[in-house]
Amino acid sequence: MELPGGPTNAEGRAVNEALLGALMAAAIKGCTECVDRRLDEVASEPTCLARLVEVTRLTTLRLNRGEIPGFMTDDDDTFGPAAPELKRLVRAATAAEPLTEVCEQLTIAERRAAAEYAIELLVGALTLANSTGLDDAETLAQMCCAISALLVEWWFTTAPMAAREFTETWRRWAFGHREAGLPGNGVQAVALLLGAVLHDQALQDRVPVEKLRTLVFTRTLPSLQEPERAAGILSAFAAPPGTDDITVPVKRFALSNPAFLAEMCGLARHTLTVHAENCPHGLRESDHECTLAHRAPALAGDTQTLVAAPTPEEGRRVALPRIGYSEDEPVEDAPDGYGADHTWQINVDRILLKRFDADIARWNENISEDSSISEPNYQHEVGLEALACPACGSRASFLAEGRWNDPLTLHCRCGVTVMSPVDAGPEDLGRRLLKRLILCEADPAYAARRLMQPLAEYREREHQARTGSWYRGLDGEDVTLVEAVDLSNNDLVQALTAALRPQLPDRHGGRTLTLLLLQVLYSLSAPAIRDSQDGRNLTAAVRALVADLQEESARWAPTRQPVLHRLQEWRAEGGPQMWQKAWDRTLEVAGYRFTRNRVGDGRLSDGCAGLTLALYLLAREADTAIDQIGIEDVRGLLPADSKDDATVRPEEVPQQWGARLQALGHDLDATDDPVARLWRHLGTDRSTGTFGDRQGPALTVSLDAIIGPRSCYAIRF
Repeated sequence: MELPGGPTNAEGRAVNEALLGALMAAAIKGCTECVDRRLDEVASEPTCLARLVEVTRLTTLRLNRGEIPGFMTDDDDTFGPAAPELKRLVRAATAAEPLTEVCEQLTIAERRAAAEYAIELLVGALTLANSTGLDDAETLAQMCCAISALLVEWWFTTAPMAAREFTETWRRWAFGHREAGLPGNGVQAVALLLGAVLHDQALQDRVPVEKLRTLVFTRTLPSLQEPERAAGILSAFAAPPGTDDITVPVKRFALSNPAFLAEMCGLARHTLTVHAENCPHGLRESDHECTLAHRAPALAGDTQTLVAAPTPEEGRRVALPRIGYSEDEPVEDAPDGYGADHTWQINVDRILLKRFDADIARWNENISEDSSISEPNYQHEVGLEALACPACGSRASFLAEGRWNDPLTLHCRCGVTVMSPVDAGPEDLGRRLLKRLILCEADPAYAARRLMQPLAEYREREHQARTGSWYRGLDGEDVTLVEAVDLSNNDLVQALTAALRPQLPDRHGGRTLTLLLLQVLYSLSAPAIRDSQDGRNLTAAVRALVADLQEESARWAPTRQPVLHRLQEWRAEGGPQMWQKAWDRTLEVAGYRFTRNRVGDGRLSDGCAGLTLALYLLAREADTAIDQIGIEDVRGLLPADSKDDATVRPEEVPQQWGARLQALGHDLDATDDPVARLWRHLGTDRSTGTFGDRQGPALTVSLDAIIGPRSCYAIRF
């Protein structure tokens, strides 16, 4: 009778399948003499004994719904027929230890005793299975592992920063990961550990598979707070069959590396804590014990609809969606004239919040890692959107209720109550949001006043940025926005609407300026706010800001011109025939490289101008054709690269070129000579780098940028 497993074990060592088959056949037939002889032979071959123990253990697992009977592992349990030697081997197999090596550590007599009890248990299990059949239903271990994987995946999906942090943690174990063959992204490792402690808790609480949803999963936290205790649970956990490619490397690495296990315990603890914090049943019960059933909506894949089971006392409650959402601390204290115990009831049309979109962040990350995409189409990860009811999706008509400093209670017209946890801190989204609603209810003009501070901070940051050597004007998207705002329109709301084309209440992504002006637009759209003194102050501040940005945009407009257009403008200024041929040569060898580049800091366009000037100068002096001048000839006009003993310093190069142009008959002060004008332009000082204060002539700095030895453009001709 052939035993499963193949001719070799996991370590590649040969297994005597014929010997095991003969032993099995003799045991089935009840031939005592043959069994004794075969047992002696098995005891002399550790690989055979290891295979026999593995098959016996797996068969027992299938017969006992995924659980190993205590008499097979517990030395103090004398209920069943299992020798101490067999128990030791079963424990080793469960802990993913190299079973053959453990067998080799036993004496011949110990190995024979283990083999004798193993074959007895195996035959008994097969006989029972033949008469009663095997139960193919999901086991407790399978359910616990599946649920733990969902818990981890849910947290990583809804909190991408947590996933990114875990990725960094996982990379710290990169060497051990490769050596041990651990699963790729580490989620399986955490899920296995979490599944083991959930399984252990279910056994302690006597929660069967059928009632696993009633398991209070937060009771596992003490086990995860003690890595040694978690190690014992993981070692004894009989993982579902067929998961050896995950179970074996994870168990081996975790049980041999306490630091790794401690970090996995910490992440598993954090995962459970986050789920408990978002449990709708615990929103107003700080000591609520969250069960797996309470997390069913989230675990089913709906990351927004965290709806609790209906209760006749309080109706349906849902957790306030807060992952990714943000709300600033109110800029004012509680309204005057209202006591601390005053309960507010506020009808709200829409509630706008900023939200970081995890799906868009993943999309952008995937694009950035795809080398086949030459022009990535990144989307905005932060946007402004109206808060939606997690139950029905409605974005309008809410009734907010609560006192100053209370957690938020928001009633939707669908009958669901949206709540934030009662024990949440002062910085909690719900508490801050309720304060904003209260301040706006007491004085609608607060909606305008609250925007004055971020408006002033944005303007201060912008003016501070202009002093940096790296500054190159407004971002292209901001330029498009500010130039689209028609300040001649007396109605700022109309001007902003035309420029922004708001998508509210749906998500409207954008940069800081876009989101700030969207909030201004939303606030000033209400006549009570627009016509107040605070509304007029906000209008004046926004107009001043946009006017300042438009002026700055105009100042930097030349830098946004395509490089090729700038070169063509210079060429169109005319000049000697040789000068025109030099421009033709420059456009031929360099122009195509910069068809998609903007002028920016001028380095690329000035570099092409310097190349033209060099080609013209060398061709005139040598009385030869432009196409006879090579790139090494041009480099010979520049100072030696990175040599302290260079005879010519960079700042001397423009004067030297000027003297040679004069020798060719050019008046360097002439305003009607395009060659002289370009030479004067290239003699101005430019920053030698994005950071730092070092300056150099535009001629040498820019030429080095396109033909220097470290140039990323690598122009060759």
